[in-house]
Amino acid sequence: MQFKCIRYIKPEDIDKLFECYYRVQGNHTISGFGVGLYLSAEIIERHGGRIWAESEEGKGSVFLFTLPLS
Repeated sequence: MQFKCIRYIKPEDIDKLFECYYRVQGNHTISGFGVGLYLSAEIIERHGGRIWAESEEGKGSVFLFTLPLS
């Protein structure tokens, strides 16, 4: 499954997105505590899945995840 995000995410931030309390530097327009993607990753990984993000400047970002059928 995938979810699209309009915002571009720098490559150095993509590696850290799923860490607890991590927030992209210089982004003051989005509020939060930096736990949403961390919790998503924990849930997906504990069910044997994988979550990741891909981002392309000028096009935005895509968040993807997989879960096993059984």
